Amino acid sequence: MYRTSGQRQTESARNYVDFSAATPALDTLVSLAASTLGFSMAMVNILDETTIYTLAEVGLPDWYGPVNPSTTSHCRFVLQSDGVIGVPDSRRESAGHSLESATARRMAEIGVGSYLGVTLRGREGVPIGTLCVLDWEPHPIGDYAVETLRRFATVVENQLEMMRGSGRRVGHAPVSRIADALDRREIVPWFQPIVDLESGRIIALETLARWEGTDGSVQGPAAFMPAIVDSDLIIDVDHSVLQQAVELLPMWQKKIPGLMLNSNLSARHLGRQDRLDQLSCIVGSSGVAPESVVFELTETEAHTDMEHIGDFVDALRRGGFSVLLDDIGIGWSSLERLLHLPVDGFKIDTAIAAKLGTRTGDSMIRALAGLAADTGQKLIIEGIETPVQSRRAQELGCARAQGYFWSRPVPADRVSDMLNMHELGFLSA
Repeated sequence: MYRTSGQRQTESARNYVDFSAATPALDTLVSLAASTLGFSMAMVNILDETTIYTLAEVGLPDWYGPVNPSTTSHCRFVLQSDGVIGVPDSRRESAGHSLESATARRMAEIGVGSYLGVTLRGREGVPIGTLCVLDWEPHPIGDYAVETLRRFATVVENQLEMMRGSGRRVGHAPVSRIADALDRREIVPWFQPIVDLESGRIIALETLARWEGTDGSVQGPAAFMPAIVDSDLIIDVDHSVLQQAVELLPMWQKKIPGLMLNSNLSARHLGRQDRLDQLSCIVGSSGVAPESVVFELTETEAHTDMEHIGDFVDALRRGGFSVLLDDIGIGWSSLERLLHLPVDGFKIDTAIAAKLGTRTGDSMIRALAGLAADTGQKLIIEGIETPVQSRRAQELGCARAQGYFWSRPVPADRVSDMLNMHELGFLSA
């Protein structure tokens, strides 16, 4: 199946474990947090399932090293709470079964009198660590201390993002909301048909992610994909959409035997064996044959080198899947990659299809169609909106196409009606 919440947390946290990237600014923030709240110690910790990494600290004893087992960590309870834990006096609050009591017992074991920790969230919207302040003596903890430490935590999160490389995206849904939407299965596949131009028959359905809110709203990928395109959360979107789609495919294959499913695959999957195993498991658990699934490689930048991408594509194809390069003509899916990667074919981007009927557009499409024919690769032209474009694309050598001429993307509960209309000859009327 796709990644568990524990795997998501661990993999997100490990994106921030880079001691060489730590800056004096992080040390300054930790020191200011301690002095502002009157505590003698403070720490920024990143936690995965096995280890706690202390990226910055002030006032800690010499015996406390930068890397320790997570089972010894006082901060693991804050991560479990996904909020705030305060222990004004560890000697008085160690009884009971709450996370606060467990934290107090750990504090008492190492001789610490008081503790206040808040959760840090990463780019994937999941907890990755803590900012905490400690003191050897008991210390009062009121609303002011909690709110102040939260504000420091926000600045620390921003600093961690700069250390990671690209910083936070703005102007889109917060990643924490996107992560929650995934857990609630609100991010779902919609489907658009891919048509054989010669016969006019639907041969495949492409999955397209949509966010269906509890208020009945539907948001396209522009509302959430830009916020996660450079984070591992996009892997979970791909997994969730794929799993929901392959669960439905057998029902539609009864109507159209041999119907294929095209599913987008971010470049963040590429180059890792566990990613390949996850994809195979998702498809295999549905009973769908790998030969029925086509992965379309998408992304605006490559995350691994060409050799690793090629090995990953080879492994997908050995597993029975087909692989296409998406959006030829824009982004990283350039002709150079098409020539070097062992893919089964490619898709011509909508922006090029819009130039059908012009000298430049027709020349480019004719050349790409010729390349596909000469190399035995499959070609799909996107963005066909009129019968004139459909005919012209076929004249130029394109065999498969998709676009609004046949159907806009539709939710799963309308696919059967779409297939029925197509069978009756009404789909592109």
